[in-house]
Order: sequence, then structure tokens, then C-alpha cells
Amino acid sequence: MLLELRDVSKEYPSRTRRMSLFKPNSGLKAVNGVNLAIRKGECVGLVGESGSGKSTLAKLMMNMEPVTSGQVLLKGQPIHERKRNNRKTYKQMQLVLQDSSSSLYPKMRVKEILEEPLRNYFPQEKAMWDARCAGLLELVDLDPSLLSRYPHQLSGGQKQRVCLAKALAVRPEIIILDESVASLDEPSQRAVLAMLKRIQKEQQLSLLFITHDVKSTRQLCDRVAIMYQGKLVETFSGRDCRQLQHPYSRLLFQAMPDESF
Repeated sequence: MLLELRDVSKEYPSRTRRMSLFKPNSGLKAVNGVNLAIRKGECVGLVGESGSGKSTLAKLMMNMEPVTSGQVLLKGQPIHERKRNNRKTYKQMQLVLQDSSSSLYPKMRVKEILEEPLRNYFPQEKAMWDARCAGLLELVDLDPSLLSRYPHQLSGGQKQRVCLAKALAVRPEIIILDESVASLDEPSQRAVLAMLKRIQKEQQLSLLFITHDVKSTRQLCDRVAIMYQGKLVETFSGRDCRQLQHPYSRLLFQAMPDESF
């Protein structure tokens, strides 16, 4: 198994100032006992409303925050044991966020943005950086002529593709996409999802696609996991939502026409 979560929970301290001598205030449990596994070459969708714990779970997977309990395993090794070597973790696993504008440094050209991970992880390949940057743009269906542009000169869809190209630069095995197409219009979303599916198949890449939009999971995901109030309540095949058991899952999908799945 490439990435595995075993009974993962994350609790934040309560903000209330009232304290009890006999009973400590219980905190906010943003993630509660989540079990999830992602295989090599598989795309798993993680669906839930805002505040359900999806983004917190992404941070725990990336070792950006410590788990309160449970384990996150990357290739069988607990992530927390890699704390002093996050560099190795980030080479194997990358995160692409929704807000592409804040993810791209505005004073750097696209070429400089793509060179940054190459400089950090492949300094010995400096002679190939130019070709590699051009190839990364072509991989995400962008013209290499955009290498000379600044982020503000790109459309929203182009910026999101540059973010993905930057993540692909380190040759990861899994990419976590946190609402990464939510800010795009529907035609741009479809185009980016089709591109992601192509890259996933070509590179045998694993994806965790975090979204609140159940419709987008049909185009991309092999399996879909439903998150509700910090818990993973249901997992099913991305092509079959007719046997849903949890009331929240049924509520999410009841508005979807039959032909959508």
C-alpha cells in the first residue's frame, strides 16, 4: 500500500477560557478515527462539505501537522518518524491547493517557479533544467512560451496547471489535490480533470482528489470516500453510488441524475 491512514484523529484545544479542576475541557475533534488506503496508480476522491475535516486530513498526510492519535504510513513507514527528513517525504508526496494565485510567487516567472523544485531535488541535472521546464508545461497541456510569463499574466486554469507542473517536477508517487479545481469554471474543470486522468495513467501516479463537488469525482476517481463531521462514513466505487448506506452520502448524491454515475 502506498499511503495508509490507520485510525487517524486530530483534536485541537478548546478556545474557551473556562477551566474545571476535575474535568478538562474537551477540544475540537476535526478528524476522528479515519482509516483510508491508497494504492499505487489509484485515484481516490474524498468528498465532504466545508468543515468536514478534509483539508485537516490533507495536512496530516503531508506531516504539516502532527496527528493526535493513529498513524499515517507512507510505504509502510510512519510519517511522523520522517519529521527530520520531510525533504524525502515531499519528494514522494506533493500537495496542490485550491488558491493557485497564493501558491505562485508573483515576482517569479513561470520558468523560475518550475526551476525551484528542480534546484532543490535535482541540482546535478542543471544542464537539463530548461528542457525539463518546457516538458513540464507540455505535460500539463501548456505552451512552453508561457515560461517567460509572470503568474498575473496567466488565466486561472493556466495557473492551476502550473501548480500541478511544479508538483510533478519532483517526480512524486502521490499528489494530494485539495479543492484544486473548485475555483475554475465548468469547462476549465473538465479540461483539467481530463488532463489529470491522462497524467495519472501515463505515470502510474496516485491521486487523492479532495472536493465538495460529487459530480467531478465521476470523471477522475476509482473510489470515493465520504467524510462527515470528521469521520469517514462510507467508501464505494467511483462508478457506483446506488448502494449508499449512510444518510449523508445519500443526501450528497440524491440530486445527481442517474446518468451521472
